[in-house]
Amino acid sequence: MDLMSPQQVRGVVTSPSRLVPFLFSFAVYGFAGITVPLMLLFAGGWWLPKTVDKGPHLSAVPAIAIDLVLLALFALQHSGMARPSFKAFITRWVPEALERTVYIIGVCLVMWVIMLAWQPVPQVLWSADGALGVVLDTGFWIGFVLVYAATLLLNHFHLLGISQAYRQYVIQVPDATVDRLQVNGVYKLVRHPLMTGLLVSFWFASEFTVGHLVWALGLTGYILLGTFLEERDLIARFGASYRAYAAQVPAFFPSVRAVFGRSSR
Repeated sequence: MDLMSPQQVRGVVTSPSRLVPFLFSFAVYGFAGITVPLMLLFAGGWWLPKTVDKGPHLSAVPAIAIDLVLLALFALQHSGMARPSFKAFITRWVPEALERTVYIIGVCLVMWVIMLAWQPVPQVLWSADGALGVVLDTGFWIGFVLVYAATLLLNHFHLLGISQAYRQYVIQVPDATVDRLQVNGVYKLVRHPLMTGLLVSFWFASEFTVGHLVWALGLTGYILLGTFLEERDLIARFGASYRAYAAQVPAFFPSVRAVFGRSSR
């Protein structure tokens, strides 16, 4: 983000109509900064007192029913608020610069509801020790890192809404984000690296319970549906350019030829 001049600092501090929206956006950015890593640790079964695998729970059938309702809630919120029609609706009531911030609030609140209300089903499907266990746990952390790397490539601050508020309320210049197709870096290997990171973090675990399976299957289904809807929007925005890109680059996992073919040149 562009740096502020002393005059801009004074202007923001002395103007509540500029300061309050920006601080609100900044607070939501911090909220997301706490929520996202906790969600990933929750999904991986790491360190937290309650995770997808462990914690207080009901018997298996009502637990699974509750978990499916929670996952459906996430899918409805996440995909519904991402649709252009909803964005057009919400900006009737909220400044356009804060539309992404409102979306991030929705995502985070739903994730907290899921983490707090989730019903583990602790029956173990597999438990791997030794080298295989290390490989599976390492896979989770690779997915964890890829989630953050993908957000940085997608313009981290814009993705989480703070860039729009900063430019609107602090430095007061038009949003400079260019609507262009991202095909560089890891996007040369897969079209949706953020989703790749999530998929890997959901499925790689040295201990995998029935509850973990419900989580992984449910969110994998959401990712497939959400990606289908997103690609439809991308085709509408970029047309033949995106179709050509999609014909060459896989959606989630790189081909062996793409990985080793490029490195051998």
